[in-house]
Formats: sequence, C-alpha cells, structure tokens
Amino acid sequence: MGRKRSTEEASLRRFIDGAEDLAALAEDLPDGDLDLRSEPDGWTVREIIHHVSDDGDVWSMCIKKALATPGVLVRLEGFPGNEPWAEALAFARRDTGPAVRLIRAHRCYLAHVLEHFEGAWDRSIRLANAEGQVVREMSVREMVTMLTDHMLEHVETLKRTLAGGDEGRDSAA
Repeated sequence: MGRKRSTEEASLRRFIDGAEDLAALAEDLPDGDLDLRSEPDGWTVREIIHHVSDDGDVWSMCIKKALATPGVLVRLEGFPGNEPWAEALAFARRDTGPAVRLIRAHRCYLAHVLEHFEGAWDRSIRLANAEGQVVREMSVREMVTMLTDHMLEHVETLKRTLAGGDEGRDSAA
C-alpha cells in the first residue's frame, strides 16, 4: 500500500508541477510574446494556454464524476475539433491571465480531492460516443496521467517557442 501511495503522491506532484511550470512561463510575458508560435501553422503561446485551460475544464468534471458516481456514462459530444473550438472561443484574442489561474485552480482542487478520497485513483468513467456506445473506460489514474503528460508536452512547446523569440512572431498580430 505504501508504494502505491508514494506513486500517487509523485503523480500528483507532477500534475501540479506542470501547471506551475506553465504559469512560470506565462507570467509577465509581453503581449507580443503571447503571439509567438513554434511553427508557421502551429498555435500561438496564447492559444496553447487557452487550450490547456479548456482541457482542464472538461477533464476535471470527468474526474469528479468518476469519484462521485463511479462507472457513470460520460458523453463528450458536440466538440467540433480544436481549431473550430479555439476560433469560437477567441483563443487568439483573449488575455491569458484568467486561463492560467483556472489551470492552477483545477490542479490544486483536484489534488486536494484526490489526497482525501479513499480509492480515488481506481474509480472510472465510461466514455461514450454521440450514439451512447461505450468506446472506452478511463480511470482517474489514466485521466490524471493524460492531463499531466498533455500539459508537459505543451510546456515544452512553449519553452521552445519562447526561446525562438522574434523568429516565431505571428505576422498577423
């Protein structure tokens, strides 16, 4: 039991640290740096921050559903894809401060709940398609790992983008 607990604590530490790494990168960035992109067709720093924030929004509810109603059917329908979603929610034009605060709040809140909830990591949801057919079962452990890895991938992209400076500046900005 002790080894499992230390693994869970390490997972939570990585989960929180990823958000702190992103926040440290995003803090005090000049507006122009928020419009840098690592590739000509890639997302800007600003868009990546909003994307990660929205992921936390969706998956924090899924984690809470797994904890409160294990095995519940979750339908994530109506999502048009990353680009249309980002356009509809004005990722390219919005301030990132609230998104960074939301990322940190989600991570802090979920870590608190997971630390105090017996058997949390093994509880799961069943993900369904638009027709209601179960396409996957996903445990809290898998969701936390997915969110952590996704955050860390984007943190690395942000580091590369910001290190590139003016080379990646969005010409449309």
